[in-house]
Amino acid sequence: MWKIYKENSSDLGFAIGCLFSQAINLIELRQWVELCITDLNQDEIPLYMFDLVDFEDSLYKVHLIIGFVPSSGLSKSEETALEGISYLRGIDIFNPIATKETALNTLKQNLHILEKFKRTFPFVQAI
Repeated sequence: MWKIYKENSSDLGFAIGCLFSQAINLIELRQWVELCITDLNQDEIPLYMFDLVDFEDSLYKVHLIIGFVPSSGLSKSEETALEGISYLRGIDIFNPIATKETALNTLKQNLHILEKFKRTFPFVQAI
C-alpha cells in the first residue's frame, strides 16, 4: 500500500522530493501517480492524486494541489543522495545542494535510497 495520505505521506513525500531534486521529471511523477492509482482501490485514492495526473504547473504549486506538505522523512544526507541519482541519470541539476562528487559519494553511502528509488519508480530504467 502506498503511503500517500496526509497522516502517512512518506511515499508521496519521497516522490515529491525526487521531483524537486530532479531525480525524476514531471512526466515520471505522473507515471508514478498513475501507478499508485492502479494499485489502490478506487475508494482509497485521495482526490489530489487525480489532480496530480494532469499537473503541469510550476513545481512550487504542487503542494497547493495536494493541500499539505508531504513528509519524506529523509535526512539531509539522504536528500543529497537523491541528487546523486540525478547525476547518475545524466541530469544537469539546477541549483544543486551538493557538488556532483559529494552527491555521488553520499549516494554510495546511502544505497537504500537508490533501492527505494527503484522500487518507487520501477518504470525508470536509466540507472
